[in-house]
Amino acid sequence: MKHPLALAALTLALTGACISAPEEEAKVAETYGTDQPAPQMNLSTDSANSFDVTEARLRQAIESRGLTLFKVVDHAQGAQEAGLKLSSSTLFIFANPEAGTPLMQANPAMGIELPMKILVIETDNGVQVLWKDVPAMAERYAITDKGQVVQKVAQTLQAIVDEASQ
Repeated sequence: MKHPLALAALTLALTGACISAPEEEAKVAETYGTDQPAPQMNLSTDSANSFDVTEARLRQAIESRGLTLFKVVDHAQGAQEAGLKLSSSTLFIFANPEAGTPLMQANPAMGIELPMKILVIETDNGVQVLWKDVPAMAERYAITDKGQVVQKVAQTLQAIVDEASQ
């Protein structure tokens, strides 16, 4: 296995596992009572296009907006290199520091969610595009004074996903 730490981190992220933080750090992200569930933060849509077309259109939609595309992670290739099989799955990691920085200034723990990510997967039922619900993230991290930024990021993500999947 070439990258055991990367694979371990990916496994934790994909399974939704949670690692406890020290008490003082946990307070930064604690935004709801123990009797309330965390807001659902994942959104998805079916793509009308093939995997390759969806992936290409997603890249174009990100780049056409002048966003910084940090990394494209081919999960299937990583699995193949580890001797495993995985359906087509590509993660795009990108950002606009002008939008993300104010959110992290409001709550530094938001940095665990940023930069933004969009995942394209191929399933037995077709191609799906998954991304984070930015208003739900803002709620989870108690970011209440950045409504315009939150909405702008959410609208941009929705437009990118629409361009890729329609």
